[in-house]
Amino acid sequence: MPSFASELRRQLAARAADPKTPHRKAELAGLLDAAGISDGKGVTVRTASTAVARSALRLWRSEFGLDPTLSSSGAGPFGRRRYAVRVEGARAVRAAARLRVERERAARSGGAAGVAYLRGAFQGAGSVTGPGYRRGHHLEFVHEDEDFVGRVVGLSPVPLKVARRRGRSVAYTKSADGVTALLARMGLHDAVLEYEARAVVGEAKANANRITNFDAANAGRTATAAARQQKALESLDPKGLPPALREMLELRLEHPDASLAELARLGGTSKSAANHRLRRLVGLSANQLVGRGKELTC
Repeated sequence: MPSFASELRRQLAARAADPKTPHRKAELAGLLDAAGISDGKGVTVRTASTAVARSALRLWRSEFGLDPTLSSSGAGPFGRRRYAVRVEGARAVRAAARLRVERERAARSGGAAGVAYLRGAFQGAGSVTGPGYRRGHHLEFVHEDEDFVGRVVGLSPVPLKVARRRGRSVAYTKSADGVTALLARMGLHDAVLEYEARAVVGEAKANANRITNFDAANAGRTATAAARQQKALESLDPKGLPPALREMLELRLEHPDASLAELARLGGTSKSAANHRLRRLVGLSANQLVGRGKELTC
């Protein structure tokens, strides 16, 4: 089963395959900086992700009309097969020079081009632990080039700490808010919801362990945070809701630990629709609380 980080790289690569995706050159520039090697005759992008390798192939073809080659470059340090996407010749060298210009433009202006560069950088040099990981939250970019890591830090929507590890620079965040903000910045909104949902479940399980170990006081305080969304939805009256929202409310209350994908399957709808309905329900609950507050102050 692929890791959480591998799945996110696959999603980003699939997004880059869409011709309507803006700033694809900036994304290729980020990937090239993160996982590419130039030797004067051409450029090679190395990756352990088949999805990222296919994305690099498509981007070279669509953005520069080049004909890259794909080959296996052996196994990586953990035994995973690695792939090499290679473009050669004068046109490839000129394309790499144009991507360096694109990189500088994205780093200066930020915006949508900066986000695209960040997506490419994550595909080539990023990693994130899955939600509920026992050692906590962690998202990082690792590279030998300090300038590359500096660009990532400059484009990040949240502050990243920088350290040296085994001769390489590492930009990282260990906060849940930092992880979800970066994922959202890269357009991985479903992953953010999945992360938050699993994190709540993981926190609830951790609380159960603490209670078992007679740490009931601390566990009780943390369990309150884990049940926040559930309590908010329980305050709604199903009778006053449209059928679609009423069905989603009942599904969430009946399956408090279900992921977004599971809720969508149970409701016979898409993840996007399930996400939209859950957000509407939480918003209705918040508005309801605000209305009660105003009544009390009158």
